[in-house]
Amino acid sequence: MVYEKFRKEVERILEEKAKPVTWNEIKESSTKLKQKAPYHVYVQKLQGDIGLVRFKRERKTVWALRKWFEEGKFKELLPEKMRFTILSAKKDHAIAANEYRELKKIYPLKTGLHRWDVIETEVEAFFPEEDKRPESIRIKGGGIEDARRIEDEEARIRIAEKISESGEFLHTDAWKGKTLGVTKPRFRCFYFYDSKCQFFCDQSVCVGHDMDVEEQGESVEIKGDKVFFVLEAVEREGGEFIWEKKHVEWRIKSVISLTDPRQRRLL
Repeated sequence: MVYEKFRKEVERILEEKAKPVTWNEIKESSTKLKQKAPYHVYVQKLQGDIGLVRFKRERKTVWALRKWFEEGKFKELLPEKMRFTILSAKKDHAIAANEYRELKKIYPLKTGLHRWDVIETEVEAFFPEEDKRPESIRIKGGGIEDARRIEDEEARIRIAEKISESGEFLHTDAWKGKTLGVTKPRFRCFYFYDSKCQFFCDQSVCVGHDMDVEEQGESVEIKGDKVFFVLEAVEREGGEFIWEKKHVEWRIKSVISLTDPRQRRLL
């Protein structure tokens, strides 16, 4: 099923149900949705396109619409704690992946975190008023628990590969709300200069991207053939919501470079 039909069908069923439901319940209400599990890239698009929210309830994953929670409904169903894998840590916030491989901006941070830290934290607000991007989550001060750190290089590569997505969003209107992304440039098709990077994504129509690189004093170190860019939509000077404008401008928030030990053994 093409994405547009998938989106319309899922949105229709959620509107009719008017409450959080599981994927199986969505399928049971449809004659069109046949797949055992939804395509991951489709689910990523729905997050920004229709305001899809997914979370655990009684050990089951339920689907809901963000607007319900903004209207004050079902807030008691949202989890009090969430687990994140840190992908890019800055002074006061971090870009992280949750258990569904969705990218989130978590803040405020008062303790030092580093890439590949896996944390569990108490959530203060899923839809904070001061940050309207759909991926932002405000966490409670002092509510971070350091669960563990991923040290194994192969494990890091598996996580990065699972989170990485097609560069299609770089050639669209960001799906009406997507403001974070992780993508892999074409093999060796990137070049860093000054504070910018030129690269080609995986789209056949791509004629190259030229982006600012935000490393905040960190040097970009390319140590292996597995390279991933953590991207963030640039906030506009006028203050309007990013997703109210087409042709979203992106910047490279951080660069992940990994060396696959399995490839080294083949040499």
